[in-house]
Amino acid sequence: MTSGGSPGRARLKDRVAPTASAPLRLSAPTPTGEPAITWGETHPHLAAIVEDSNDAIFSRTLKGTITTWNAAAARIFGFHAEEIIGRPSRVLVPRGHRDQFRKLVARIRRGEVVQHFETERLRKDGRRIHVSLTLSPIRDSAGRLTGFSTIARDITEQQRVREALERRERELADLFEEASVGLLLTTRDGRILRANPALLGILECKSDECVGHALAKFHPDPAVLSELLKRLAGRETLRNFQTALRSRRGQVKEVLVDASAFWENGKVAHTRWFIRDITRRKQLEREVLATSERERRAFSRELHDSLGQQLSGIAYLSNVVRERLAEQGLAEAYEVARISRLLKQALEETRRVSRGLSPVRPEPEGLGTALNELAAHTRGVFGITCRFRCTRPVRLSDSEAATHLYRIAQEAVNNAIRHGRAGRITIGLNHRRGQIVLSIADNGQGIGALSPKRKGLGLRVMQYRAGLLQATVSARRRPTGGTEVRCVAPASSLRAPEPPR
Repeated sequence: MTSGGSPGRARLKDRVAPTASAPLRLSAPTPTGEPAITWGETHPHLAAIVEDSNDAIFSRTLKGTITTWNAAAARIFGFHAEEIIGRPSRVLVPRGHRDQFRKLVARIRRGEVVQHFETERLRKDGRRIHVSLTLSPIRDSAGRLTGFSTIARDITEQQRVREALERRERELADLFEEASVGLLLTTRDGRILRANPALLGILECKSDECVGHALAKFHPDPAVLSELLKRLAGRETLRNFQTALRSRRGQVKEVLVDASAFWENGKVAHTRWFIRDITRRKQLEREVLATSERERRAFSRELHDSLGQQLSGIAYLSNVVRERLAEQGLAEAYEVARISRLLKQALEETRRVSRGLSPVRPEPEGLGTALNELAAHTRGVFGITCRFRCTRPVRLSDSEAATHLYRIAQEAVNNAIRHGRAGRITIGLNHRRGQIVLSIADNGQGIGALSPKRKGLGLRVMQYRAGLLQATVSARRRPTGGTEVRCVAPASSLRAPEPPR
């Protein structure tokens, strides 16, 4: 609202509303027979103030006849003084506001002062304008009520701006309420200020069970949430950050977060979160990958048990034929020997492919065994130093999770050889404080700064597989040279019991 209530404005109003010490002089009667009210010659400076004011200032008799009219009133309402003085003030009141006007006059008759009353009035051309009115009673030297003065300020433009802002606020509020993604506002330290229906649906709670509470109440890992809030306070913007929320019923839901902080006067006013529930999507992705891994294992068994056995049988028969031909001194024994060698190579290749399709055996320590074989295979094929280190056995009852970790290690080793040109690689696997830590360190060229655009397919695949395990993957340049890739996963999500001490 336009207040117009500055001290100077109040003093001007006090001067305009005459008192016994500064009365208005009653001049010749108006066309209605009532005396006109004019400024006395004893106060020409007050008349100048009124005439030069930017607000419309005019006076009326108790019956509503206009008796004075300043220049600003002519500019705002479009009536010149000679056109309006002597006419009833209802010509300025649009239809629908006349009962309101009568109530204002009743208040003036009771001796009240009406300040900053916002309403509509009519111009001479019929256009409606928004005005802020201050109405004061006028009394004669004997204290009798003789009329009232009006100060009118044109607030049409302010009203237009205010209505536009209110309309925009309604549109934003509607967007906030109707958005299909979860929207959340929090304080710098994570207290929830506002949450939309979509987010309340993710959290399975009502507004009063969410707003005013700490976001940590709905996050399963306080350390991760604390780190996110710290990054936001450091002016970092989060994009497609995968984390989890716990609903009021205790269900952990996987979510994708975009978040940033809103700053005012160099301080965080609040943080803004855009949250998408990807639990179902992740379940489908796991099912797709699980199906793919099952097909790989089935194909691996088929290669090993069917094709492998047949090749073994053919190799055995070819050796029998070779020996018989050799006993007879026939030259064909040499050709059969070649066939036997080729069959042996084919059998070894079949077994290699079978192991590659299903590298992790379905047993608690299968991951460690598979990583050890990966190190041995890397040494044998590429002729570099590759070691597997595991201080204590890491047991995983989830074979699919173990396969994901193996594929991450396999991709990191391939990257170290192909891109880093490493000559030494160390694969590490440990169980530390409720977390499974897989690391692949090399002495190669080292990785440069990573941006979303620089992430290669290999790293994206690693991050994708890690995401299915609620794990994180990071790649950094080692201080001593080379690169280290680390995958850290909560042991609970992998069904990994704590190793005995």
